[in-house]
Amino acid sequence: MRRALVVVVCCCLLAGAAVAVPSAGDRQHARPATPATNTSEYLTIGPNTAESSGYQRATLDVSGTLALDTRGLDGRYRQLVLDERFAATDSTAKRRAMLQTNADRIESRIDGLQRQQSTAVREYNNGTSTAREFVIELAHIHTAAGRLGVAAGRVADRARSIPGSTIDGQPAVSWARNRGVELGPLRGPVRESIATTLRGQNTVPLDASTAPDLEAAQTAPDERLEALDLYVATSNEGVVLATVDDGRHSREAYLPSERANESAGSLTDITAALDRVADRYPWAWNNSVSRDASGDRRAGVYRFTLFYDHGRLTTNLDSRSGAVFSEQQRNRLSAMPTTDPLRRTSGGLRLIVNRTYPTGPVELSLADRAGDPVDGRITIANHSIGRTGTDGSLWAVAPRNSATVVARANGDTVRIETGFSPAGNRTTTIAGSPSTTER
Repeated sequence: MRRALVVVVCCCLLAGAAVAVPSAGDRQHARPATPATNTSEYLTIGPNTAESSGYQRATLDVSGTLALDTRGLDGRYRQLVLDERFAATDSTAKRRAMLQTNADRIESRIDGLQRQQSTAVREYNNGTSTAREFVIELAHIHTAAGRLGVAAGRVADRARSIPGSTIDGQPAVSWARNRGVELGPLRGPVRESIATTLRGQNTVPLDASTAPDLEAAQTAPDERLEALDLYVATSNEGVVLATVDDGRHSREAYLPSERANESAGSLTDITAALDRVADRYPWAWNNSVSRDASGDRRAGVYRFTLFYDHGRLTTNLDSRSGAVFSEQQRNRLSAMPTTDPLRRTSGGLRLIVNRTYPTGPVELSLADRAGDPVDGRITIANHSIGRTGTDGSLWAVAPRNSATVVARANGDTVRIETGFSPAGNRTTTIAGSPSTTER
């Protein structure tokens, strides 16, 4: 059951081609950060460069859905045109020209999407666009990036019929794979949740724990639509997205300006890139049960995915600067380590807050004085997060800064003022850097 959904916004990017991964001190936006001491480091923007932060909400949006679907239809039409023209000629030279033309268009469009996202963040920060418009724009970019990935794969498929065909000096398959890696930071599970919500497909079953105090439309006798709560934190170009949904915490970070930060040192090959990942994410590296990699120097990006006990981390490094500029994480809530809980009792209610890290998951447990679970309404920083339900427990995404958690039930109210940076974590902000590395 999905009872709470929360998102956080900061910024990230990806690129590359598949390669085999061997088993086994710089200024950077990739920040090794461990909520306790036994979970992955994470990428974030620094506290001195954050432009805005706060909870927002996405709901069913007919106009937004029409825009998503219209852009999807346009992409499918372009691919049908390529298929028809490709099949209509036997000329190898003409076919190669068609493929190169489409490849050039795809690369130009990828550049355009990256600029589009930076513009969207700046307009949101300066008040030109509303939070609703910003969230919809992120969903549009996500959808367009997915379409371009499919288009790149289609170009590679067509190239197979031309022996020795290359694109920009690379085998067509490698070119397409690199484009997919480059598009990765513009997509992700959080953005997909936004798009799903805009389409009215974000539903939850109705049962004893979800039926009270409905805030959304009922779509069927046994289910209803659910809004997507978003926590947005931005820098001048960056965006971090995080959700709590279906027992998992998903988080995306994108810091495009880091690609120009050369203080980390360029990466000469896959081995150097692996060493950099091990340095930036020591816990995730040392505790990973398997690893995967994509990208190369021609792509300009190395992408690595580390799988560990309670989830996975995908991180992206610019080959020229050596900096981590994009990241995605997805972790199981039931396995997430938390710090020592905060507790407060008031009236007939007892509230317990189990923290991880800012923009990470936070567990909120509500009970009566006898310890029996209580179904109550939870707010964080005056934003309604949801209800604890019959089991008295609710997971959400923590804000970046100190905030008041309020629980109300049965006429009683209990409050806890808390910073969401766990005790024992050390935060280091590097001079001149918009990001920090936390442990």
